[in-house]
Amino acid sequence: MKLASSTLEIHLLIFLGFMLVAVIIGYLIGKRKEAQLNKRILEVETEMLHANSEVLQYAEINKQLTDALEKAKVPLPSIAKHKEEEEKLRSIPLGKIG
Repeated sequence: MKLASSTLEIHLLIFLGFMLVAVIIGYLIGKRKEAQLNKRILEVETEMLHANSEVLQYAEINKQLTDALEKAKVPLPSIAKHKEEEEKLRSIPLGKIG
């Protein structure tokens, strides 16, 4: 009976040892994946900051161009004059074509 209980204790200790090793390996794998995810998050944040700075740069250029166009006094063509010319052309009879 003593031999049976000692083998049971040995098996129990081996099982507990395997469980401890499995827990340690799982913890290390989890830490490694967490570090990889944190690294990827930092990379994505850097990319977003770069993209946002480009957008702001283009917005500033657009604002400068808009200001330059507003300051430039370009005469606008009169639409009323063109309407009168179109009415004159429409009033001319074309006759028969063909």
